[in-house]
Amino acid sequence: MATIRIARGNIPAHILSYRPGAKNESPDFAICWECAFALRMYECGSDRRFLIISNSEGNRKLNAILNEPDGIVQKYRLNKAQLESLQQQLLNGMITHLRSVPIGLRVSEKLSLDYPELLELEVLQVEKELAIAKESLAVRITKTTPKEVYNPTEYINAAYALFWATRLEKPSVVNPFHLGGFDGEGQQLLNIYESVPNDPSHDCELIDRWADHLKIRSWYSWLPYQAP
Repeated sequence: MATIRIARGNIPAHILSYRPGAKNESPDFAICWECAFALRMYECGSDRRFLIISNSEGNRKLNAILNEPDGIVQKYRLNKAQLESLQQQLLNGMITHLRSVPIGLRVSEKLSLDYPELLELEVLQVEKELAIAKESLAVRITKTTPKEVYNPTEYINAAYALFWATRLEKPSVVNPFHLGGFDGEGQQLLNIYESVPNDPSHDCELIDRWADHLKIRSWYSWLPYQAP
């Protein structure tokens, strides 16, 4: 319901976008969450601020996966433009997920402590996110996503579900990921999450350790943040 683009380079200001929401929906918590997520980076010293970007190795590996015999390209007879579009969608989506979930959990924890008046809105937002994550288990997505992308994505979703199952006291939210066999790896990610200090200066470390566990560390690079 909300996204923020952090000021950098020739972008002189942070740009927050949101949609008003349908009946019984409010973007308020999503807006607060996005702002807190962006501000978290600025809690680090100027030499410890980084942006995550896909790299040539990630593109090379994913291209090879998509072009495997009986792979996605052959199965759906994708042309070059379709391949490039799918490749960027999958790679960027994976990297965004890898960054936003573990750091997003840190942000949620801080918001819960500092702004308890947001708790009711937070629960509504989390339940919505859990429903979206559950939809990603649909067979149609399984069939059109290579396992090298699909499995890490679901392990991350399982970690998210496990985290909130405890916080919301609703263990049933993990059931879809347990049935899919993703909860074991999800718990491993959550164990890593709990072992890394929650100070923002350790955020890159947390992401890297998740990526190492998921075997996708070589798919992205860290770019030093340059203020406008």
